[in-house]
Amino acid sequence: MADLKKTELEKRAFKTAKTLLEKYPNPDNLKLEEISDLDDSYTVLITLLYTEKLDEKEQLGIVSIIDEMKLLDENR
Repeated sequence: MADLKKTELEKRAFKTAKTLLEKYPNPDNLKLEEISDLDDSYTVLITLLYTEKLDEKEQLGIVSIIDEMKLLDENR
């Protein structure tokens, strides 16, 4: 059975992506569900980063999540 407990990074990425999807138009019809994984959140965050004019705080939030994901990948 897969571990359904989400890491703090997964929770933060999901919350950030969900908040930004609610705030900005969603022409690509991106969706997130409670069962979405880190890759789903990452896709939404990258898409919004490149398609929307985010404020500095939002940009920094996305970049910090991406940096943590890179560190995790490097440590595998």
